[in-house]
Amino acid sequence: MTRHTRSLGARSNHADRDMPSSGRRLTLSPIGFDIVLALSQAPVGLRLADLAHIIGSPVSSVQTALRILISNKLVERVSSDPPHYALAKDHPARDELASLATVLPDAAHAIGVILRANPSVRYAAVDSYGFLVAERPGDRGAGEALDHHLGLVAGARPEAPSLVRMSEDEFGRIARVALGLRARARAALTIKGRLPAGLRADESGEPASAS
Repeated sequence: MTRHTRSLGARSNHADRDMPSSGRRLTLSPIGFDIVLALSQAPVGLRLADLAHIIGSPVSSVQTALRILISNKLVERVSSDPPHYALAKDHPARDELASLATVLPDAAHAIGVILRANPSVRYAAVDSYGFLVAERPGDRGAGEALDHHLGLVAGARPEAPSLVRMSEDEFGRIARVALGLRARARAALTIKGRLPAGLRADESGEPASAS
């Protein structure tokens, strides 16, 4: 008795043919994951140019990755003048994908994207000891996103860099009297914002730190 079977390749081709043609196959690059992570920190969305700056990728590459995310209804345009993009609120994989984008990359990279993207972070810097962060209280949605995703990194990556987190006012006040923190802040590489007033070397008559 002869049995007629289809090859695995034939099955695959048939499945591909049955897939809807309205969207691109969801294959995320590292840039795509970085976009998801950045947007998880921005309740009101981000512009294309801001996304490119935050994740450190060319605008054209970010635009290509955005098209794939939009065609799969993971990202949506929330305003048009200028265009802002945000994670789609109703997609069932939204939270899981954002969590994966948080813990998948190197911890320092993920933390850097989170800090640059989150609007409640006014100043952030990094050195060999970890990150220094000055925050603006009051933005509840952004603050909750910041706490949640930094917690995910810490839980998944025990070797993650340390973070020193304070409110913007507290950071400036403590760093003025804590010489070690002040020296560290002046020497660290700033990745967002500016040092709080009074801590910049050029404001106190001291030579500015070369970085």
